[in-house]
Amino acid sequence: MASLAPTLKPIARIPAMSTAVAATLGLIAAALLLRLPSFGDPAFHVDEEFYLLVGDRMLHGAIPYVDIWDRKPIGLFLVYAAIRLLGGDGILQYQIVAALFAGGTAACIFLLSRRTAGTFGGVAAGLVYLVWIETVEGGGGQSPVFYNLFMAMAACCIFAAGETRDLRRFGTLGFAAMALTGVAIQVKYTALFEGLYFGLLLAWWSIRRCGGLLTAIPLTAAFALTALVPTIAAIAVYAALGHLDIFWYSNFVSIFHRGPASSAELHHRIVQMLLHVVPLLVCFLASLCYVWRTGSRDARSRLLLVGGWMVAALCGFFSVGALFFHYMLPLFVPFAVGASPIFRQRPVGPFFAFTAIFLPLSHLSYPDFATTRHSRDQIAELVALIPPQVDTGCMELLAGPPILYKLTNACFVTPYIFPDHLLGAKEAGATGTDAVAELGRVMKARPLALVTDDTPRDMNMAVYRLLRATRDAAYRRAGRVVMDGMTLDVWIRRS
Repeated sequence: MASLAPTLKPIARIPAMSTAVAATLGLIAAALLLRLPSFGDPAFHVDEEFYLLVGDRMLHGAIPYVDIWDRKPIGLFLVYAAIRLLGGDGILQYQIVAALFAGGTAACIFLLSRRTAGTFGGVAAGLVYLVWIETVEGGGGQSPVFYNLFMAMAACCIFAAGETRDLRRFGTLGFAAMALTGVAIQVKYTALFEGLYFGLLLAWWSIRRCGGLLTAIPLTAAFALTALVPTIAAIAVYAALGHLDIFWYSNFVSIFHRGPASSAELHHRIVQMLLHVVPLLVCFLASLCYVWRTGSRDARSRLLLVGGWMVAALCGFFSVGALFFHYMLPLFVPFAVGASPIFRQRPVGPFFAFTAIFLPLSHLSYPDFATTRHSRDQIAELVALIPPQVDTGCMELLAGPPILYKLTNACFVTPYIFPDHLLGAKEAGATGTDAVAELGRVMKARPLALVTDDTPRDMNMAVYRLLRATRDAAYRRAGRVVMDGMTLDVWIRRS
């Protein structure tokens, strides 16, 4: 019988592997199904329209930060540039890829959860992630939708590294985790906080496995350097191109010059964050009680480590200060994992799982195909108002959806093409240029078309007054489209 053990051991793994494959495919299918109504929406969210535009123009030679200004890391734009290689107009393509990333993240949550939550609890945790991100602008291609997968994969490596006693395997898993973390940081810098937490865990485990602090220093330093490699590479490339100054300012300085949100805005966003986090936090606390009462020592330690990960994700959320809804997206990976153990306890587990999944679903109006059709119609109206000659005569979009640049193939007269970067009050002094002087230069260049919104909002009034004075004298209004609370006017240059 002993001679059969090596043969039977791999066979015993087959059911577990089959379960994992089935759960992964099911969660990916669930992600595609949840997002199906919004597939093809050209204006799902202003941010991802802009990312798609930058990725598209990169393939035509544009250099981010130099030719198109923004403060997001280069990795995010590389993701969208890679998506543009899939063909089509890029809209449906990026949305399908984003859905696959979301499904992959849910699958990692399943793998992270099933040790303490079982198969049912792990699948439920993956579904919790998929439905909750839909409630905070995560149904498209926001940057955390992509980097959450890298962080979830890193977490799988981290927890596996913590459980192995083989130093070689520990090092391999640790380097893989830090490499994935480094990629995530280059998709959005707030991943740094989760990466720092993972790095501290590896440092502590290195000390214990290497027999002391001094012997662990080389390995710990190598882990840290691995996480920094993608960022160092980006810095080196821009230094070689002669654009280090603008890269450094855009990526690491400009965010601290951005104007703060009002106290009313912050209060509203914090309340919304609590409304989204508290239900999962209740599940986490219930899981702690359940695991502490019935689980093994390893299960308790694992859940406490997940709790630390939750705190690190919260630090990332609060780090920037703006607290936009989509900044909550990274929270749902560790919170879903932390909530999962209670899902396996009978008879209350299915109730917790059902509530955690269907509470957000009840607010989604699913399936909503009408919004996508309406969005397409509005974009088509705007495109019809813009003359085709903008491919050489250029366009300046000071309000509205950046996808218009791509759909009309309009050229730029300034690197500051995201509407808020010139006209937003909070961006005054945060883009590395004088917004009034830059708009004056734009208007002197006389782009063929302008898109503006005269609705009172958080504007840089000096820039707005200059826009009104020069626009009304040199342009005629071609038409108006009301879209997402904005009254968008398309202006054509007078002969």
